[in-house]
Amino acid sequence: MQWTSWSRRGPAPGGCWACTCIRGCPARRSVPRRWRTCCVGCAPTSASGSRPPARSSSGVRRRTDGWAGATGGVLGGESVDRARVALISTGGTIDSVGTSGLDLAWYTETRKRLPDGELVASLGELREVADLHPVPFPRVPSYALTAGDWLTLARTVTGLVSGDDCDGVVITHGTNTIEETAYFLQLVLPVGKPVVLVGAMRPSSGLGADGPLNLVRAVQVAASPDARGHGVLVVMNDTIYSARDVTKTATFRVETFRAPDTGPLGYADADGRIEFYHRSGRLPSPSPAFDVGSLDSLPRVDVVVSYVGADGALIEAAVAAGARGIVSAGTGAGRTTPAEEAALDRAVAGGVVVCQATRVGSGRVSRSPGMCRRGLVVADNLVPWKARVLLSLALTRTADASEVQDLFDRL
Repeated sequence: MQWTSWSRRGPAPGGCWACTCIRGCPARRSVPRRWRTCCVGCAPTSASGSRPPARSSSGVRRRTDGWAGATGGVLGGESVDRARVALISTGGTIDSVGTSGLDLAWYTETRKRLPDGELVASLGELREVADLHPVPFPRVPSYALTAGDWLTLARTVTGLVSGDDCDGVVITHGTNTIEETAYFLQLVLPVGKPVVLVGAMRPSSGLGADGPLNLVRAVQVAASPDARGHGVLVVMNDTIYSARDVTKTATFRVETFRAPDTGPLGYADADGRIEFYHRSGRLPSPSPAFDVGSLDSLPRVDVVVSYVGADGALIEAAVAAGARGIVSAGTGAGRTTPAEEAALDRAVAGGVVVCQATRVGSGRVSRSPGMCRRGLVVADNLVPWKARVLLSLALTRTADASEVQDLFDRL
């Protein structure tokens, strides 16, 4: 593939070396400490006048076609190391255009968006981060995505991370369902090279648009060797989240994304450092948890929310519509009305796999003796829409409730 010649590290004027202290820089580990300095400055040469050795770090390509330095100068002939990041744009608020700078809510109704590539072209800062390769993909509002779109995206990303010429992938995505897409990808992709989803809460035309910096931070994370092995990530508002744990908690706030039970994995800080403070305990093995390469659809799984007076009619409708699985979003720690309980038991007797989750924003659903007797699967602390993703994938392998429960316990 053809990579844009953008650099993130290289020799600065006077024989100095810039940006080698950035934690996310692939060359950091190959540069002696005496040459490391601040991420916007440069380090002097050693006492002997020599420069740091230009070694290529593992998995990062060496380039010799010039460098766009931190000061904007271009110096040719020197070897530079930089990560190669593929960029897939699927649409969403991040490239939406409103009617004015104050149109921060109804811009979706205009259906206007930036031309392909314009957001990236407007961000010269990306040139200091990575070699960026745009990958064509249909742009669809995240609320309009289908399982077919997910499968196509999964195959596209699998092809990218399987090659030697890609160090990471960034996917721009609408925030309405970004957490579902991220978790789906985590379950069907190998754990290794970083795959980062990013979006925005304000359109590109809005005052205080958060998309540009979010995108830069996402590319920084994808370019960081420290991001390898963390599974699929969501980067928003300078914060790094696990795909499994992140959820959207507010309709308009830029700080909407949270991981209520586990917290974030780390941060993409203002000084350019990419810091991970812990690792998710629910990652698949290095190989994908589910192989969807030959699938063109996923089993139908419906979510039914409990409420005062619910009579089970929605559960019966889901069964009649052909659902092979049902996620019951119960009250509290997974409680349903007596009528719903009876309807769920009939569904189980008819071969439908039922997963009990909670409509509460955080916390676990534990598998009580009564739930065991009824043959229910419990969602642990997965929100209902993520439980739906896992149950749908589990049903491509088995309809045995105990085997499905094992998957929920591990993933």
